[in-house]
Amino acid sequence: MSQTARERLRGTWFVNARVPAALVNGFALRDTAAELAALDFGITADGALTSERGEARAVDLEGRIVLPTFVDSHVHLDKAYIVDRTGIPHGGLMDAVGLSIADASNRTVADLQRRMTRALERAFQNGTSAMRTHLDTPVMPAQSPAWQVLCDMRQNWTDRIALQAVALMALDRVDSPDFSERCRQIAEFRGILGAFIVPGSATPERLDALFRAAQDAGLTVDFHVDETLEPGANALELICDSILRTGFAGQVVAGHCCSLRSATPEDRARIIGKVAQSGVHIVSLPHSNLFLQDRVAGTTPARRGITAARELAAAGASIHFASDNVQDPFYPYGDFDMFDVFRTAVNAAHLHTDMIGWLARQTQTAARACGFDHHGRIVAGAPADLILFDARTGQDLMSRPAQDRIVLRAGLPVQSSPLNLRELFAMEYS
Repeated sequence: MSQTARERLRGTWFVNARVPAALVNGFALRDTAAELAALDFGITADGALTSERGEARAVDLEGRIVLPTFVDSHVHLDKAYIVDRTGIPHGGLMDAVGLSIADASNRTVADLQRRMTRALERAFQNGTSAMRTHLDTPVMPAQSPAWQVLCDMRQNWTDRIALQAVALMALDRVDSPDFSERCRQIAEFRGILGAFIVPGSATPERLDALFRAAQDAGLTVDFHVDETLEPGANALELICDSILRTGFAGQVVAGHCCSLRSATPEDRARIIGKVAQSGVHIVSLPHSNLFLQDRVAGTTPARRGITAARELAAAGASIHFASDNVQDPFYPYGDFDMFDVFRTAVNAAHLHTDMIGWLARQTQTAARACGFDHHGRIVAGAPADLILFDARTGQDLMSRPAQDRIVLRAGLPVQSSPLNLRELFAMEYS
């Protein structure tokens, strides 16, 4: 698309778009009782959304679906695209951990810059405008190459992808005498306190100490928790109990929570009640959890690696989905494409009966969970950061190839890759 054609979308009035009504603010909607409401909107000359047509020319979208750009609330940029070095695990989570640890020495500044740039480019092309990444932080953040690169990326990508970073470490780091200094450095890097909880490591004392340290340093918290299908895993409940006991006021996100679906109905209902009461935001990671959970060489899995998504939503708890790992030993595929993640979640968790409601959770709920205040909604006066899909119904959306979309940022289409297969064949046979 030429520069002139790209710029022509600014100053245009679009009619007959279809949108999830819950995601729209400042516009008049039609057919609000339908699965998707009808929306007319304009893009100003400076790339903002407007509800006033003025003299703008009209373009009929003929009922095509329009969404806000995506928030990807849980990724691992420091591990992306290492699967060619590590290989694919034969077993489950711990095998993947072992392969990842063996590769850690390869993650130099230059290596991290190359792979993290590739990841952000793919996310941007696919329509993500905000992202939270976990960074392995076995050393102090000030000594970490990953944090050095992240700070550079956050500055260089500020107009394209809003970046947050989580300092990921084992929960037992709380026991170290330097933990308060670690929290101070995380705050200095504008980071988030992260912890992965291996089975048996969570205790009320450790969690209370973590939340007290986070409160003192002004940090929010993001956990890897209950990444297992064992029904007795109880770290999520202990986290909720600690929040209610300590009165921790910051945002708390809990990723994975696979064991919640394996719990007895009584245990599951009790834990979900505490999740809703404590305000913990659950993020489910279907790609990596379906790949790793119940994974035994030579056998077909019998259980699904996904949390109790529908039960959490029914209880009023915050739940959405994210990419997690991309082309590393935890998930050897993927393209930082949140729509691909959503399609997987719809099938894995049987979300078909309220698929449009889950689309709303996937954008605005993810934004709220991370505090990305200006993302995840279609708001009059905000930048025209949108995704236009060549689909007209929820079923059509789930059925069409994921690449059938146009991503707009500030009203301008994102340029696609310099060469695609159609262009290649056109060159060969022209």
